[in-house]
Amino acid sequence: MAQAKQHTPQTTKTEADSVYLLNTVSAMTPDELIDKHRHLPDFHLTRVLGAWVAISAGKIIDVDRTDVLCSCPLQSMLSDADLETYAMEKIRDLKQFTADREVWRSDFGVPFGASEMFMLALRKGAIDCAITVCDGAGTVVVNVPEVVQGIGARMNGVFFTSPIRQVQQKLRSHGALLFDDARIDQLAGLRLAIEAGFRRIAVTVNARRGERVGDLRRLEKEAGVSVTIAAVCGTGATPERTHEIVSGCDLAWSCASRCFRESGTRAWLQITRGIPVFIYTPRGVALLAAYTDDAGTAVLRSLNPTKQYLIAPGAHPQLVLGTTPVRVTETPLPVRSGNEPVPLT
Repeated sequence: MAQAKQHTPQTTKTEADSVYLLNTVSAMTPDELIDKHRHLPDFHLTRVLGAWVAISAGKIIDVDRTDVLCSCPLQSMLSDADLETYAMEKIRDLKQFTADREVWRSDFGVPFGASEMFMLALRKGAIDCAITVCDGAGTVVVNVPEVVQGIGARMNGVFFTSPIRQVQQKLRSHGALLFDDARIDQLAGLRLAIEAGFRRIAVTVNARRGERVGDLRRLEKEAGVSVTIAAVCGTGATPERTHEIVSGCDLAWSCASRCFRESGTRAWLQITRGIPVFIYTPRGVALLAAYTDDAGTAVLRSLNPTKQYLIAPGAHPQLVLGTTPVRVTETPLPVRSGNEPVPLT
């Protein structure tokens, strides 16, 4: 992975050199930002480098830098841009948060992303559908691999979104199920998937603020289905929320969370070092097995559930995850790195 570069946050952009307006706010919670802007017909709340970024009509309208990161290895791998420029690249180049948003993609955006894993799991028939979140559409139930990746590639967490009819229409044209009001409600999405007849379901939950994992597990048991729960966007998760995720989810992306790294002692597998993905259950390993070839699947299935393993790039790789050659090493977890997000929160 590329060496992390320092990002110097900028506080303002002028209209002369930008297509957007920017107000920097301080110490506002996600709920406060949502309450402040939800009256807008087009409003979305995302997170970039730990900062809360409010977007409306293709412009950044608020940024709360309270928990902004100084550096992030994943961000450095994808872009050298400062926070606002990077966010605007997503709007301008990827058309995120706009009516022109792409919803179909088949290439890999990052080495070990949730949408990449879901895409291959769908292709291989390891799951029947995925429940994820798309800006402009909210909770989406989809069984087309390229649509899962189209939604999730290069997307930071979406914490609130307004309906964008063109985006909703594109998703529905590919058979996706969603709600007209673009609500983000993964529990309702799970009900929708079950009613549609899906039995092997993967769902993302927001590790920072999202559905109670126990509610998803109760519905899974009542309906007699199999649900793989993947927690994403872990930055800033409280110890209580981290415990809930570790106890009830199958895998989790740690992002810049100190709590998730400390809870890595309870994981079975850890994927990569800088921004670890922790696998807790056999169901999580089964999802990971769909992200490799037959030889790699055999390696993963041979792992002892009473031991812990690091899976990361290294000498003499034993399997390929997605497109990345990796090696499996038995070792106590978590394994830390000098190339982590700074600061951890």
